[in-house]
Amino acid sequence: MVAVAARQWWVLVLQGILGIVFGAIAIAVPDIALVTLAYLFAIWAIVAGLTQIGVGWRIAEHRGRAWPFAVTGVISVIAGLLAALIPGPTVLFLILLLGWWLAFQGVLEIYAAWRIRKEITGEWLMALGGIARLVVGLIVLAMPIVGAILTVALIATFSIIGGITALLVGLRLRRFNATGGTRNAPLMGRA
Repeated sequence: MVAVAARQWWVLVLQGILGIVFGAIAIAVPDIALVTLAYLFAIWAIVAGLTQIGVGWRIAEHRGRAWPFAVTGVISVIAGLLAALIPGPTVLFLILLLGWWLAFQGVLEIYAAWRIRKEITGEWLMALGGIARLVVGLIVLAMPIVGAILTVALIATFSIIGGITALLVGLRLRRFNATGGTRNAPLMGRA
């Protein structure tokens, strides 16, 4: 399996380079990253909606009623089209969704820590993490621009880290391929 992957080492190197470039662009021009996020959401919503409509159509052929699938599908397609046509409000919605999610998760972590406090030690760490998540969520809700910066920073960070990882693995596979795939061949540098 490694030998097959080693012959395609260049794909991982390309993926790594593109990830690093995308991360750098996201840091340099955050607006582009946010609009790209809106377009990715649009594509996902349209594909999900068309899939739901298709599933509904098949169910209707066999069982009759499939209106819930049709309604869900149509709403998803409309949401996707709106996101593609007006990405600004979509980005704001996604950022506010992130804020609510963080706040909700924080409250649940605090509650879980309180509930298990008599059963384990160190529950205060869980509560502290929940408080931090709650505070970040409330900040994002109060100041969506902070959420936008946080979103771009996370996307850029994960893109660059993923790009570096893919690049290093690709280069290791290249070396593995160049040595004929011998088991003891050094994959990085000298042994």
